[in-house]
Amino acid sequence: MRFSALLLSFIFLVVACAPPTGRIKYEYEDLVAECPEESVMLVNYCPTNYAYSDRIQHLSRVRVTSLETGKGLTIAVRKNRSVKGLCIPKKYKHFMSRNDQFRARVEVLRCGENNVRMCPKYIRGYASWYGPKFHGKKTAAGTSFNMHDYVAAHRTLPLGTLLLVKNLKNGRTVKVKVLDRGPFVRGRHLDLSKAAAEKLGMFNDGVIPFVAEVLRCGG
Repeated sequence: MRFSALLLSFIFLVVACAPPTGRIKYEYEDLVAECPEESVMLVNYCPTNYAYSDRIQHLSRVRVTSLETGKGLTIAVRKNRSVKGLCIPKKYKHFMSRNDQFRARVEVLRCGENNVRMCPKYIRGYASWYGPKFHGKKTAAGTSFNMHDYVAAHRTLPLGTLLLVKNLKNGRTVKVKVLDRGPFVRGRHLDLSKAAAEKLGMFNDGVIPFVAEVLRCGG
């Protein structure tokens, strides 16, 4: 009888201390890049040579058709969260619509530069790092590379993707944003900024085995 009571107490303790089951709810959204196949958006004009949107993956190619005039154009779009809807270069005003704003059907022809719509939950491989030689140079995302920021380069993941990278040699982790392309060296799968490399304690090794959890697909 006493043994049964002890056994029940042990089982209760194990269950109470066990981690919660079911799907883990991440801090960020699911692992699908922001690329609606087709949607209706409010379109504005901007005094730039590029089109911008807060709802479409960076460097996507889209077909914009005015619901007022029926005229359309195909253009590459850059991600900008401060733009609500879609902003196209002002030089198209005489063609698409003479109003300052108009509604249009926007069809995504290519999602991002690599047409990647979904990301894996994890990536694995070998990571290297880059720093002073590339500091201040333009990244694939159009920003200046800052080796003191927590950023990274990957060959195919959508730009803006957030990763939680773990150094498998020492267990250290760092959160980085993919803003560049690379590394273009056989056998390497991720290039980290100097700041990220320092956080992971990888200077002595140079190249480390890693696993990275994809926290957000695209940006």
